[in-house]
Amino acid sequence: MHTSWLVLLPTCIVLISTFITGSLNWSLAIGIATGAFIAADFNLPQTINIAGTRLLGTISDYDNLYLYAFLFIISIIIVLLNHTGGALAFAHILTKRLRSKRAAETTSLLISLALFIDDYLSSLTVGYVMRPITDRLHIPRVKLAYLVRAMTGPLVILAPISSWVGILITSLDSAGIAPQGTSGAKIIGDPLFIYLQTIPYMFYSFLIIASAWFIVYYGISFGPMHTQEAIASTTDNLFGGKQPITDTLNIEASSHGSAIDLLLPIITLISTVFLGCLWQGDYHLFGGTRTALEAFKHVNNMFLVLFIASLITLTITITFAFLRKTTSPKALLQCTKEGIVMMLGAVIMVMLANTLSSLLRFDLATGQYLATLLQGVLHLPILPFMFFILSAVTATLLGVSLGTTMILIPIAIPMLTALTGIPLPTTPEELTYLLPVIAAVFSGSVCGNHISPIADTTAMVATSSGCYPLDHTRTQLPYIVPAIVGSALAFLLSGLCAPYSLIWRIFVPLASGMTLCFVLLYSMHILNKRK
Repeated sequence: MHTSWLVLLPTCIVLISTFITGSLNWSLAIGIATGAFIAADFNLPQTINIAGTRLLGTISDYDNLYLYAFLFIISIIIVLLNHTGGALAFAHILTKRLRSKRAAETTSLLISLALFIDDYLSSLTVGYVMRPITDRLHIPRVKLAYLVRAMTGPLVILAPISSWVGILITSLDSAGIAPQGTSGAKIIGDPLFIYLQTIPYMFYSFLIIASAWFIVYYGISFGPMHTQEAIASTTDNLFGGKQPITDTLNIEASSHGSAIDLLLPIITLISTVFLGCLWQGDYHLFGGTRTALEAFKHVNNMFLVLFIASLITLTITITFAFLRKTTSPKALLQCTKEGIVMMLGAVIMVMLANTLSSLLRFDLATGQYLATLLQGVLHLPILPFMFFILSAVTATLLGVSLGTTMILIPIAIPMLTALTGIPLPTTPEELTYLLPVIAAVFSGSVCGNHISPIADTTAMVATSSGCYPLDHTRTQLPYIVPAIVGSALAFLLSGLCAPYSLIWRIFVPLASGMTLCFVLLYSMHILNKRK
């Protein structure tokens, strides 16, 4: 364990390198090399040995192998949902007979809710489907992009069954949260159950989703978005007066698709994960001794559950597609290839981020060093607020949500345990601030990705909605700031109220943050009308 500022260098290098190069994976590799070099006391052969050992341990770990397989399989399923026409067919059902702007905007939000399983699926599908309707009703393309974006990352991180859940759980696992009896466990608990407990604290997701519905229902309009809406209603130009964009997005889907092609895979995945958790948790109906709630608290291997559930879902999806003739062997091979290519970068990112996390936790003890540095200066109640801001800034610079959580969670949790001074291993119940701190990192990561101009979802949403990416970033920001301010207040209050009852820990911060968010939005709307 090193006790100098050098232990902070790998994380800083990742941030700076990503901002300069735009490549997170290469930056993570540089961060790993730097961390290993510091851990080896600048001895090159030992550096290679430490980095190689950590990387090999990450790749060969069975839980990680199940996670990588799950990510690839879920990506193939997502491509199939588009190919079979299920996502488009379901969306078209909801878009029939839309006659008003509010109805069209509400429908956009509803379709996003139905496609909660993955942010890429939602980003690419909703804008593509809604564009003809919003164009007909003179809704500017950037408004559609805002509505789509408000429901992608903020929604998928709240869904226990999604393409994100495996990575979120592995970030907790890499920070030392593991079931009783696991070697190296610092906090005794099931990572899945801990994640589920953090959901009520994910204030940014609740605020940004609620604000989108609030804006649509009350017709809130101000700032650059109002300018674009005025131009669209008076001149029929949907691009803020700029040259219209030529459509470059073409989602190839079967003409025989129906809503069942979307609903069957989603229902299958949810039900198989649910049953798998009960089986792994020793539920009494499967021959065990525990109740359903106890089983969910004691899932032995969530990564195995996700892998098996996704494999069953893929098998049923392919079989159903062949029976309905919405795909062919050649098309299936193409979908498989596209799914693997789409997820390959994310899998490499998880692999490298896990390796860096191991170095930060075991070899450099970065979290403990920060705790020692801030002992007596930093008060525990402001930790959730601090990590929300820190993760939001980090995600804005990196342009990714999941990469941010993989980097910061292994720093935040050891820092929290060191600051509390509680002997390890301990339980979540002993760590009063554990849930709000984890949720703050998750929330800030989503927030930073939401406002980042270099995020991949920025490009995806702009492409599917058919608008200029920089216009999308610029026009949505004033609508997002009230949710950021409200979330910052909520996390500050959640830290101050953490020792008290549930209503003080969750409902008071959430209600306060949401009230502030709505007041700011409505005030800006009124000020704009008075101009």
